[in-house]
Amino acid sequence: MIKKLFKKEKRQQTSEQDRKTSEQQGDNLASKWHSVYTFLLLFEEPVKQPEFSAFHEAMMQRFGEVLPMGDEPHMPGKEGEILSFALMDHKVYYKDKDQNYPSQLLLIGPGPYERTGWNEMVCSQFWACMDKESFLPRCKYVMTAGNMMATGLPMMEEYGIMAEFADLLLEQYPDCIGIYWPHSQCLTPREYYQDSHWNNPAFHFLDGGLNVRFFSIQNSDEMLFDTLGFTAIGLPDLQFHCKGLEPDDVVGFLRNVAAYLYENGDVIENGNTVEGMHHERWVCRREDSLVGPLRMVLDINPGEYAGGGRREGT
Repeated sequence: MIKKLFKKEKRQQTSEQDRKTSEQQGDNLASKWHSVYTFLLLFEEPVKQPEFSAFHEAMMQRFGEVLPMGDEPHMPGKEGEILSFALMDHKVYYKDKDQNYPSQLLLIGPGPYERTGWNEMVCSQFWACMDKESFLPRCKYVMTAGNMMATGLPMMEEYGIMAEFADLLLEQYPDCIGIYWPHSQCLTPREYYQDSHWNNPAFHFLDGGLNVRFFSIQNSDEMLFDTLGFTAIGLPDLQFHCKGLEPDDVVGFLRNVAAYLYENGDVIENGNTVEGMHHERWVCRREDSLVGPLRMVLDINPGEYAGGGRREGT
């Protein structure tokens, strides 16, 4: 009996360690820049693979000349199998070799999905998923998509390709119910992602690659907003601690600032100002994030609406 109890306790400890490790790995994807960008295709039923020829044709229609890698390329029907394509029309120049190499897209075979890293806080920020209680249990199988050798491309080209790749995969896998973006901890049901929420098609990547989060500060009238997803692509995430503003207005404001950074790069320096919601000048400063994952963020001080007892401009 003692041995059985010991084994049970050991299993529980191992499970807790696995959970913490999974959460740390998930935070790591959002807290630093990554040379390889990935997203996850989610399925309710075992994955049905399209025909390779049709898939290759769809890739060429979107990305131009595309060469499948390997001696006998085929759809990755087993867990761990990898199918990769060289994008011959999207090459990266490597100075040390004085040569251009094609960027690549890859697809990793299906397996069971255990929703690793989806703790209570992560799930609370799945704003694109309107019916989480019924949707989350349906996410039983997963395929991973990603890029390689693409970091030398212009930012909007590199991540625009990822956005188009996601569109293509939703077309080729009609049973895919949604996409999880681990770098932004954003969950997008297929219908949400396919119906872009940005007026400019060039910003389509932000439908999944950017997550605007919202937190109520306990025992106060203050609110904290931030973004997740930009740190992983080499831009600063945003942070906004305020009171007395409408949450929807703040979300819209942060989306506008995020779109500006995505289009123009990391151009807002420490101490610069941005135009506020009512034409104020709000000061921006680099700070450690108030909410994990821990990362450097661009904090926007909303002046008279600032939370945390801050004064305007501090």
